[in-house]
Amino acid sequence: MASWCACVPSRALVAMMVFWGTFVNYMFRSHYSISLLAMMQARKVNETLGDFGPRYNWTYEWEQRTMSAMFYGLSVLSIPAGMVSELLGPWHVLMWSSVAMAVASCLIVPAAPVGPLWVFLLRFVVGLMLALQYPALQCLIGRWAPPSEKGRFASCLMGNAFGSMLTMPVTSMIIENFGWNWSFYSLSFVVALFCLGLVLFVADYPRDYKWIAQEELQYIEKAQGDQVSRERVTPPYIAMFTSVPFLALIVAQFGNLYGLFMSLTATPQFLKRVLNFNLKGSAFIAALPQMSRLICGFFFGYINDLLLRRGVSKKWCRKGFTLLSHIATGLSLCCFLGIGQSSDMAIILLVAMLGFNGAAAETTLINPQDLSPNFAGTLHGVMNFFGGWGGFIGPMIIEKLTKDNTMDQWSVVFAIGGIIYIISGIVFMLFGSADLQPWNEKKHEPKPVAV
Repeated sequence: MASWCACVPSRALVAMMVFWGTFVNYMFRSHYSISLLAMMQARKVNETLGDFGPRYNWTYEWEQRTMSAMFYGLSVLSIPAGMVSELLGPWHVLMWSSVAMAVASCLIVPAAPVGPLWVFLLRFVVGLMLALQYPALQCLIGRWAPPSEKGRFASCLMGNAFGSMLTMPVTSMIIENFGWNWSFYSLSFVVALFCLGLVLFVADYPRDYKWIAQEELQYIEKAQGDQVSRERVTPPYIAMFTSVPFLALIVAQFGNLYGLFMSLTATPQFLKRVLNFNLKGSAFIAALPQMSRLICGFFFGYINDLLLRRGVSKKWCRKGFTLLSHIATGLSLCCFLGIGQSSDMAIILLVAMLGFNGAAAETTLINPQDLSPNFAGTLHGVMNFFGGWGGFIGPMIIEKLTKDNTMDQWSVVFAIGGIIYIISGIVFMLFGSADLQPWNEKKHEPKPVAV
């Protein structure tokens, strides 16, 4: 192990685990939209169904509720999640939340015949555990990444696109060969590998990692200077919630997650029930936008680092890439109103939408590290609390507007997402910042002196 770590920097292994962590996180978020199609009875007269296991005749409302249950869980624990990671350490949070969500997901198989309420509750538990993970990963980046490398670490958060891209077609293949129940059981195998990686490659701080080279440790700590502290203090919530740049980031994250969650949960339904693709076709085509997001995310990350090396300020990089991550993404969705019944144009717009959104790695995903490396986990948790609302607002809108599953109805759904993207992007461009905030410094309240 020591000889292996002598060849590979320890922070590179941590960056790899950040990528893997977001991969696992979005694997749990995205597989259910494919599995659900194999679990439900037909919604349209001409809809063809395969024999993938027992099917249930839940109402359309309950179907959408089980889809949104995870997002309720995401919102409930998002605010305390960052503080939990900063107090307990990201290693423990990542380890035990992964185990818990794997168990809850496996229990969905025996719960489904009992009724959708039990599936809703288990999906809610999965959401609670997922809520803990992104703040923990942000906390890990803040402790391990030298300032000059935070852009590369943030690009590793694009593992979420890889997770979604791979999970959808793989889930469909598992369902077609082994039945939909194995789409839930197979998740636990990936979680076991991830937990093994945590044991081998991750520690809460560089100084706590027993295989790190002394030269690398000195490099990281010298580069971070006094921006990162090991002191455990309560996050400065009042200062955070009165910070205009952070409030602008919350708005931007809401817009980003609304569209992203809509793409994860709604795209497979749209492809199968409106464009009439079969289960495998829906899964493979739904993966194309995620592939576009992954490739473009790394390309935009390279361009961002190039601009920073050439002296362009972080502020202008963040706001410039917002033109892509929010404005161009929103315009792509609004274009659904003008494509009529063209299925080819619908797929092109979905791919373009998430391709542009790959720039989010240089805007909303990295901005907590700009504002406060010490409290990046807390910031990410708070902004995900508000951003997570899109995860259950979206299915409610879909439920109300797509009763007949026509192209016109779905075009309105996508256009609403586009408008939200554009408005939230404009807010961030006007009021966002990339400057270190004064409340980043960890301060203890002075103890009263007895007289």
